Amino acid sequence: MTAPFRLPEDLEKLVDLSRTVRPDNLTVACFVFPQWHRSALNDRLYGPGWTEYVQMRGARPWFPGHHQPRTPLLGELDERDPATWETYIDLAVSSGIDTFIFDWYWYDHGPALHEALEEGFLRARNRERMRFAAMWTNHPWAIWFPTAGAPPAAEWLALWETSGLGSYEPAYPCPETEEEIWRSLTYLMARYFHLPNYWRINDKPVLPLWDLSLLINRFGTDGTYTLLDELHSFAQKLGHPGIHFHAVAQEPAVLPVLDQLAAAGVNSYSLYNALAQAVGGRPDAEELPDYGVVAADVVAKVWPQVDAASTLPCFPNISPGADNAPRVLMRPRPEQPSRQKWPGTVIIVDEAPAAFEALTRAALAYLNERPHIPPVLTIGCWNEWTEGHYLLPDTRHGFGMARALGRGLQVNKWQGNR
Repeated sequence: MTAPFRLPEDLEKLVDLSRTVRPDNLTVACFVFPQWHRSALNDRLYGPGWTEYVQMRGARPWFPGHHQPRTPLLGELDERDPATWETYIDLAVSSGIDTFIFDWYWYDHGPALHEALEEGFLRARNRERMRFAAMWTNHPWAIWFPTAGAPPAAEWLALWETSGLGSYEPAYPCPETEEEIWRSLTYLMARYFHLPNYWRINDKPVLPLWDLSLLINRFGTDGTYTLLDELHSFAQKLGHPGIHFHAVAQEPAVLPVLDQLAAAGVNSYSLYNALAQAVGGRPDAEELPDYGVVAADVVAKVWPQVDAASTLPCFPNISPGADNAPRVLMRPRPEQPSRQKWPGTVIIVDEAPAAFEALTRAALAYLNERPHIPPVLTIGCWNEWTEGHYLLPDTRHGFGMARALGRGLQVNKWQGNR
């Protein structure tokens, strides 16, 4: 049996190294998960002051060498505080990131978890150094308490990825009616598009959409096109030339409709965490996939397959890791290895800055091989501690992942803290 490719050592076998140069006008857009501050949503669900830092610090290792809990090197910073974002922006810019994509939610007839963006990032004194976009994150909200041990409902397992025996208790549905969909989208547009540091492609504000399948299943392809076309018209009334709609193809139901995105009025697409996508292609007996192997699969398999699914521009996506254990109740480990039975969720091991740097360089080669598309690289994620993908420094790698990104992007001088 042939050994699988692995990064960083097999980079030259996977890409033309002469193409791993930084494209002109490159945009590096990193997703932000806004769950690390006091919010009205969590005050209602869990009690005053709860944040997902509670779940992060409560994680425990499942096996020898399992790096849990993850611990932020900078401490549990309040992302509602502008000073936090002043630190984050300086670190991100020094690492080659120029755009933050904030997950933006709408539950119970209003915005949710928006405080990090509005009270934190947008009040940072150095905010003009960083562009941003708000992603319409139209998935239902669940209560994650893996210690509860209640089996998740079948309908929730159909919406969310397999997650062991953790309790996925429904909390709020995403916008479902025509009125709520329109109200939430136009609210987002009117509130943020006019800001000078909002992300634009060809002068059009970029509106990332999390789950296009929910719109296509509800309205059909033609109906979704009509909705997006009406949003174009609304944007023009606000003084913009239109909208660049960007689909995020991470939910399992989105992948089968990628060939309908162009007809639905979408302009581009990418993944949220390509590593998590690649894990599904590894043998089921491989319980704990190796980061270097999975990253090589992203380059050799995931990017080409996802790109071939549509005629639209597909931006490469990279990630420094994936480990969902903090949100999941650990299962008994069977004698016969089966990733579906144990761990029953995504846990990638042995992530390393050198492999992440190689993955970053491979993404540049992908873009240089496609000069006809906008040179955009997306990263999942800046701060998703409880899913194990974050660029913020921790007590294991320090600033290693941020530095690796900067090296891969050929940033002239990495200026972060030691």
